[in-house]
Amino acid sequence: MTPREAVIALLSGATLSATDMQSVVRSVMQGDVPDAVIAALLVLLRQKGETIEEIYGAVQAIMEFADKISLDPHAIDTCGTGGDAAGTFNISTIAAILACSAGAKVAKHGNRSVSSKCGSADVLEVLGIQVELPKEKIVELFKQTRFAFLYAPLYHKAMKLVASVRRDLGVRTIFNMLGPLVNPAGILRQVVGVYDRELTGMFAQVLRQQGAEHCLIVHGETKEGLALDEPSICGATFISELKDGIISNYTVYPEDFGMKRRRLEELRGGNVQENAQLIWQILDCTAPEAKIDAAIYAGGFAIYVSGVEPSLERGIARARAELESGRAKQTLEHIINVHRQVAMAAPTT
Repeated sequence: MTPREAVIALLSGATLSATDMQSVVRSVMQGDVPDAVIAALLVLLRQKGETIEEIYGAVQAIMEFADKISLDPHAIDTCGTGGDAAGTFNISTIAAILACSAGAKVAKHGNRSVSSKCGSADVLEVLGIQVELPKEKIVELFKQTRFAFLYAPLYHKAMKLVASVRRDLGVRTIFNMLGPLVNPAGILRQVVGVYDRELTGMFAQVLRQQGAEHCLIVHGETKEGLALDEPSICGATFISELKDGIISNYTVYPEDFGMKRRRLEELRGGNVQENAQLIWQILDCTAPEAKIDAAIYAGGFAIYVSGVEPSLERGIARARAELESGRAKQTLEHIINVHRQVAMAAPTT
């Protein structure tokens, strides 16, 4: 199916098969499609609502053009969709650090800030981790620290072909969903935060089609009903858990794990320098208690999905232990020190 044929089909109210969607997005990634047609496709898909098959087809096409990296398929990711407008600090980033401290391997896919004050790449750079490194150095860093940050623009260069259209449209499109689904390391385990509760089950089915082993797709809410694209220490967390091909849907609350509900205002982040300082404060256990609890809660999800601990309850307890023992701070210090050494080393020939 050509992109123009897809526009006609969508105008008639049809949905696209995974194969057709893959063909359409492939054409877009090849640079063969005028911006006006791309814009029409994105708006029509958004208007009718993207289906599981359309999301899966788009993922397959994007991965055809990805510059893949070989790390460890059993590493985890904590990349979310973003788009919740909640203004929280970098919770998924510190969750990844806590998981690494507990023994998990981490291949975190991320980007600079788009809609928020501070993206994962931004805060990691301020902490001392270079994000724009060649693949061979990322592989070496991963070997030495069990932690790699995969800066999305380096691995998905074809995505720049839709950047101007997305910017000009100024509305959420299917591409806002795809970041967590196109990790260039091909990982099989991840915590995915989504901005819409309906996406939890859809993402679980897409990830199952991709062959994922264990994933927690989460959508959080505050007591006021505001959305979070991460586990919520403020209220309900709706979960679609994919494990060994089986999808289970359930809801958890902080009280289920002996934790206190917090107010969203207590979790607000700042600019990149403030968020980097906050990460150190959390690791020192000197940050406000609400922020420490949010980090522990999200870290528990990451530890559980990694397989280091056998349950969410045990994962949360382990995250607390890593933090309070000082091991998590030591882990980040080690990652930063190795990063400096590897980044400065001459390239191998």
